Amino acid sequence: MRGDHVYRAEVQPGETVVVVGVGGVGINAVQGAHMVGAKYIVAVDPVEFKQKAALDFGATHTASSMEEAIPLVRDLTRGEMADAVIMVPSVMYGDLMSEALTLTGKGGTCVVTGVAPQAQKECSINLFELAMWQKEVRGVVFGAANPRFDIPNLLSLYKSGQLKLDELITRTYPLDQINQGYRDMLDGINIRGVIAFI
Repeated sequence: MRGDHVYRAEVQPGETVVVVGVGGVGINAVQGAHMVGAKYIVAVDPVEFKQKAALDFGATHTASSMEEAIPLVRDLTRGEMADAVIMVPSVMYGDLMSEALTLTGKGGTCVVTGVAPQAQKECSINLFELAMWQKEVRGVVFGAANPRFDIPNLLSLYKSGQLKLDELITRTYPLDQINQGYRDMLDGINIRGVIAFI
């Protein structure tokens, strides 16, 4: 499995990964971390349904907020914190970075793939910890993937039963229910809603 959780976060077997935001992208970051052998995968989302779904896709633990996840990750890692934190909230705001970097351990990587408003120009980072703990912040779009390799590879993983795609689809909507699909997305009812044009 390749993608933002593998390329940019460079997740290795036995590592601890925190995924913040368990929507369509985040659930696949959970799945990818599981596929490469992460020891602990903590899925963070305020929606209980999404937390439960994350457990089905490979999360070992869940939390409803980063504030709740910090002591959990501290206990799991004996204070070392996460090797990788993958930020995919519904909207990425600068103030989220403070807790994200608290979750990130020494020498760890915080990958930001969630989209921020274009005018968002500031974020909260403890610069002392960034330098002294050798933390890294990386941005990523489209998983830093190579479509020529990754699309056939993902299809192969799907065909062999290793990659869950069908299970991502929570509900299918006919075209005339597209507004309901958007409402359900905003209400956190679906992992993935699909519009059928049939």
